[in-house]
Amino acid sequence: MTSITFWFDVHSPWVYLASFRVGDIARKHGLPLRWRPLHLPRLLDEIGGVKPLEASPQRVAWFRQDMRDWAELQGVPLRQHPRYPLRNSRALRACILAEDEGRGEDFARRVLRGYWAEEADITDLDQLARWGGEAGLEPAAVKAAAVSETLKERLDANTREAIARGVFGVPTVDTGSRLYFGNDRLDLLDIHISQGKIPIA
Repeated sequence: MTSITFWFDVHSPWVYLASFRVGDIARKHGLPLRWRPLHLPRLLDEIGGVKPLEASPQRVAWFRQDMRDWAELQGVPLRQHPRYPLRNSRALRACILAEDEGRGEDFARRVLRGYWAEEADITDLDQLARWGGEAGLEPAAVKAAAVSETLKERLDANTREAIARGVFGVPTVDTGSRLYFGNDRLDLLDIHISQGKIPIA
């Protein structure tokens, strides 16, 4: 293993929570981390996956409680957007540009914070451009990326690749030999790398 992949979609509160830790775990072990956006609704449709907010009222109530509990445990703000779910495609296309430019983590984390802590509109091109500037990107390039057909095709390709890798939800960390699904599996990832269960090349 010479790098690890973080499959994500900004739609997921669990991705937001994981975004605070996954980069630090990779850096702790000297591993490059690839931030690979996928289109979660499309992935779930393709594989017949579980859509948490379409589950029973009891499960949805538990899901929301668990989300709040983890945010409190991690000491981070979390507020579900009043218009959730917003369309995610523009933000995800811009995330591909950011990763290409070596700013994937900074930009994705800024978008996630805007969506999950500030109730910001991730579909707004000017907002995405401003966040891009904060992350060290050219704002005009972010705006163009958000509506790029080429990056739409790459996002579709990412989603297909994730499905082929066995990904069934996000956040998922892919080591090449193992998948670690969920914010609550990051500790296990860290332990397994430390124990040599996932060899580092």
